Amino acid sequence: MSENVVLPTAPKCGSSDARNLEYESNFSTKKFFDSLISSSNPIILDVGAHRGETIKFFKEFYPDSSIFSFEPEPTNFIELQKVAVAYRTRAFNVAVGESVETCVFYQQDITHLGGLLPINEGSKDSLGYAKKAKNREIVVEKTTLDLFCKNENISRVNLLKIDVQGFEVGVLEGAMQILRNTECVTVEVSLYDFYGNHTSSLLKIETIMEKLGFEMWDISKLSKNPMNFRTDWLEIVYRNRAF
Repeated sequence: MSENVVLPTAPKCGSSDARNLEYESNFSTKKFFDSLISSSNPIILDVGAHRGETIKFFKEFYPDSSIFSFEPEPTNFIELQKVAVAYRTRAFNVAVGESVETCVFYQQDITHLGGLLPINEGSKDSLGYAKKAKNREIVVEKTTLDLFCKNENISRVNLLKIDVQGFEVGVLEGAMQILRNTECVTVEVSLYDFYGNHTSSLLKIETIMEKLGFEMWDISKLSKNPMNFRTDWLEIVYRNRAF
């Protein structure tokens, strides 16, 4: 570290700093999800599965879990399917949203940045990639979680994970029935202008989740923007009050 770097000495949260340190010493990922999930062999819906990272993550803690992963991008899906086979889970080459239809998916050179919304080339929050965005259009199939769960005879979900590059509201709108029987939801919430005309979906997500009986339980991750000092996205954990 350079001798010229001066680190801040002021507390981040005032008198709560001590509690936060105690939290860090007590925290473990397994204990965290055990407090939210009632089953040792949970049913997990992995929406926006990319190349199987979520499968690997949760199989470490719940080896007997049943994971259903969704990834519409063809190249990503090939890699996802390899992971699904290795871990004996199931993967589906479809997008998830508010309706059943064919739709446009926008591919990017950085594989995890593709999605159902194009990258906004005029983004003021981008650190440089937006101007180079490819936004290659391909046609993919889209389904809803309600229809999928009906067809698979899934009546209860322990964990729904959503990471869909700004399309999270669409996923929730297509899951209004199964969400009532879902214990826990983790959702990446975009706050920035990186995708389409999108700014923040937080208010819409909060409205949907509150209506369905969920409470915000935790902000488990956040991504800070070093250029303008805003927060680009959050990962929020919701807990169903009915469980």
